[in-house]
Amino acid sequence: MAWTFGTFALSAAVGCASGDEGDMAAGGSEATVSFPAEPPDGPMPEIGPAPEGYTPTAAGAPSTDIWMAALVREGGVLSIPDLGRATDRDGYDNQPSFLLDGSAILHTAALDRTQTEIMRLAEPGASERLTNTAEASEFSALQIPGQDAFSAIHEIRGKQYLWRYDLSGEPLGPIFATAEPVGYHAWANERVVAMFILGNPPTLQVGDAVSGEIQVVAERPGRSIHRIPGTEEISFVRKVSDDEWWIESFDPAAGTTERIVQTLPGREDYAWTPEGEIVMGDGSRLYAWSPSSDWSEIADFSDLGVAGITRLAVSPAGDRIAIVANRPGG
Repeated sequence: MAWTFGTFALSAAVGCASGDEGDMAAGGSEATVSFPAEPPDGPMPEIGPAPEGYTPTAAGAPSTDIWMAALVREGGVLSIPDLGRATDRDGYDNQPSFLLDGSAILHTAALDRTQTEIMRLAEPGASERLTNTAEASEFSALQIPGQDAFSAIHEIRGKQYLWRYDLSGEPLGPIFATAEPVGYHAWANERVVAMFILGNPPTLQVGDAVSGEIQVVAERPGRSIHRIPGTEEISFVRKVSDDEWWIESFDPAAGTTERIVQTLPGREDYAWTPEGEIVMGDGSRLYAWSPSSDWSEIADFSDLGVAGITRLAVSPAGDRIAIVANRPGG
C-alpha cells in the first residue's frame, strides 16, 4: 500500500536567521542544521489558564521500571542473557531513548504527582535530573540528530508542544508553534520530525523544523514512532481497526507509506535494531521480526518478575536494549 501527500526538501545543510547552531554529536550526519530562534510556523500563542478538569500527565502515570541488558547476536539469532533493573522505585520511569553515542539513556520520570521530568541514566540506579522547568512537565525525550540537544514534549496548563533543550536540560524553546497537542515524536534526519498529534482521530504529522512546513500523513497512528536505522524514513503503527494494526514506513522525501508487518495482537510498542529487525514485547516475553523471518520469541523474563512489557529502545550500536515493564501492583 502506498500513497502520496507531498514531499519535503531534505537538503543536508541549510542557512537560517539567528538560531543556535547544532554541534555534531556521534551518530549525526556530516552537516549541521541551524534551527531558527523562534518557531518558523508562526508566533507562539499565549497559554492561558489550564482548562477546567485538567489533570497533569504525571497524576495518572503508572508505576513502571526500566530494565537494561546486553543484546547478543549469535548466528543471526538475538538473545538477552543478563536483564537487570536500571530503575527501581515506586513511580513512573519510562520512555527510554539512547543518546546517539550510546553513552546513556534519556528517560521520563514522575518525581511527584504533578510534573514529569527528563532524566539521564548512564549507570543502573543513577538517574540524573536534567529538566526543572517551572509549571511544566517534560516527557518523550530524543536527542536531535546532529545536535548536542534533545527534543521533548513540553506540557504546561493543558498544552503540549515540541521543545528543544541542550543536553544539560536547559530549555532552548519551542520548535513549532502550531503543532499541538504533541504526544510522541521521532526525527527522520536533522530537521524533519514526525509527531503524534492527539485528536479525534489522532494524526501523524511530519514537520520541517527549519521551514515550518507541517503535513498530515496518516490518521489513527500508535504512539511508537521511530526512525528506521540506516534511512531517513519513519516507522509508525497504523491502527486500521481494533484488531488490525500494522507497522508502516513513511518516506518524507517521496511522501509515501508502505506496510512492513502486522504487529503482535494488541501491541504497539517496538524498537528497531541496526540490522533491520523489529523487537516487540508481549507480557513477559520479547519477540523479534526480520524481513526474512516472522515474529519469533527471543526471551521470556517471567522468572525475573517482568510483566507488562511496553516501550523498548535499542542502542545505536545494537548491543544493548532498554525495556519498560510494570512494577508489581503498579
